[in-house]
Formats: sequence, structure tokens, C-alpha cells
Amino acid sequence: MKINRLFTVIILTGIIFGQYNPDNHVVTTSMYYMNSVEDGSWDEFFELAEEEFTKMNGADKYLVSLLVLGHRHSGSRNEVVQIAEWKSIADADKSTVGTADMRKKAWPNEGKRKAFNKKYGRYWSSKHTDLAVRELVTSRVKRNHKKTTENTVVSVVEWYLKPMSKVEGGTVAEREALFDEFHKKVIMRNDKILSRREMKHYWTGSLGGGVTPVVFVTEYPNMAVADDVTRNRETIQKAWPDEEKRKAFFAKRNKYIDREHNLGHRDIALHTNWVKLAKR
Repeated sequence: MKINRLFTVIILTGIIFGQYNPDNHVVTTSMYYMNSVEDGSWDEFFELAEEEFTKMNGADKYLVSLLVLGHRHSGSRNEVVQIAEWKSIADADKSTVGTADMRKKAWPNEGKRKAFNKKYGRYWSSKHTDLAVRELVTSRVKRNHKKTTENTVVSVVEWYLKPMSKVEGGTVAEREALFDEFHKKVIMRNDKILSRREMKHYWTGSLGGGVTPVVFVTEYPNMAVADDVTRNRETIQKAWPDEEKRKAFFAKRNKYIDREHNLGHRDIALHTNWVKLAKR
């Protein structure tokens, strides 16, 4: 059974609301709930799930990437979060509408398809929760294309930017250039950070009249790295070997971060990334 990633494109008064930047992508975050299966096992579940996601990820030409995140230090053990990326809302809708046809291609034998769906489907509740629809900043994405069978760790953190009216001498152009520089010199060069997604408001939450929330989904090889608050230190020192220039850069960049709102950020979740189920 392909886990449903359904969400509705809402059309009001003939207007379809589009992305803020057409070069960016759309990311949906949804939560699914596992059942307790009396005669089941985690080994059987992961064997079935690997078949499900390998076949359906390959069949879905509209799906750009997918993270399937299990419980670690967030929520309950039966909660599974999917973070899915498409080029547009239109592509996401085509993906959902085409699910049945994809399943037929993935399991062309009807009997085997039904048997698989029955066996795999018993591990899942029919309930799901749509958590967010956000805009992915594609110019600042780090992707992990390495093949691995070892699960990794993914953190979800929300940072807050000041309204531009409260940044003395600040401009959107300067802010974006500073964030681009940090991404290029630190995030992309730090091997301890396997992947990173920066997401902004799209159809989720509020915008305007206060701080601007930005969500970062970051993948680490293990908990030791995820817990290490100094993981960027060496890369930063190499990027700005001159101490005064380094201090000047971060003073300029950090003026855009609202430290008065939740001290600048809020930790949302920490997950185990089930890498065999991902589409990278």
C-alpha cells in the first residue's frame, strides 16, 4: 500500500495561490500512525516497507525526494513522519491522483498486488495528519546522494528572522547573500552534515506582522554529531581564518535573527531516518 500523501489544492474565487519563488519547490510534511500487529514483527515490517517504498518511489516520476522518519526523541513510537518534495503543488496533485496506476505498474500481477497490500496494510492505521506545506529554498539545499544502509538522525528546527523594519540598514538582498555564503562555505563543506533543507512559509502557519519562521531539516550520521554543538566550528574557522573577518560576518548575519523570540529558535523534532525507504 502506498501511504497516502493526499492534500487538496484549494481554488477560491478562481485564484490558485502559487509559490513565492517559481524556482523553489513544495514540501509537504505528514504524519502516519502504525498499528500494533499481534503476529507481526519489525523485521517483517521493514522488509515490506522497503519493497513498498523502493517500488513506489521509482514509479512516482513527480516525487523529487522523500524522507521517512521514525520515532527517536519525538512523539510516540507508532508515529511516522514523511517529508516529501515536489517541484510544484500541481506535481504533488498528479502524484496523488496517479497512485492507483503506479501501484498497478509496480505490482502488475493483481493477485500478488492484493496479497502485498493486505499484508503490508495491516501495519498502518487509516488515520494521517497533514502537518505542513512549505516552500523549499532550492538554492540552499544540501542533498545526500550516498548509498547507505545505516539509519541516520534528522533534526527539525524552526528559526525566527526579524521583520526587515527592525533590522537597521538591513535589506532582503543582503540577508539572502549572507545566508547563501554561510550555506556555501559551511554547510556544503561540512561532512558531518549529510543533508539539509531550508523551508519557508507557504500554506502553513502565519506570515507578516512579526517574526518570519524558517524551518531547517538537517541529517546527521549519528546522535553524537547531532548533539555536538561545535560540529561547525572547524569548518567555520577554515572558511574565515581571519578572526576579525569571521566576527564581522556573523555580526552582520546574526542581526537578521530574532533572538528575543524563543531565543532565536525552537527544536521541533528529532527522528531516526529510515534510509532504505528514502528517495534521495
